[in-house]
Amino acid sequence: MNHVRIILFSMVELKLLKEIKGIQLYIPNSTFYLFPDVTSIYNSMNAQSYEDFRLRVLRETGVSFCTREHFGTPFKDEKRKYIRFAYSGISINNIQNGLKKLKNFCAELETSTIF
Repeated sequence: MNHVRIILFSMVELKLLKEIKGIQLYIPNSTFYLFPDVTSIYNSMNAQSYEDFRLRVLRETGVSFCTREHFGTPFKDEKRKYIRFAYSGISINNIQNGLKKLKNFCAELETSTIF
């Protein structure tokens, strides 16, 4: 994947993730992974575990991601919840569609619960 395409993917994904209420995003210096903080959404779903959270989002949106348990050991006192999006080998169209589905899912959560 060339650098221009990587930058384009990240710009699209960053813009769409920033539009989802309940997700905080810290911009990495260089990577094709993003690690959004989904604590607010996780809590609003009353998720019992990362796996509970991951499977519900996957079933209801078709959006797949790794949880914090898949990319390193959480710190002992880590309270925040993080997921990892990878966008290598995924078309911009598929990224946009997936993040729109995630945004709609989160909006539905917001109407049924308070963030």
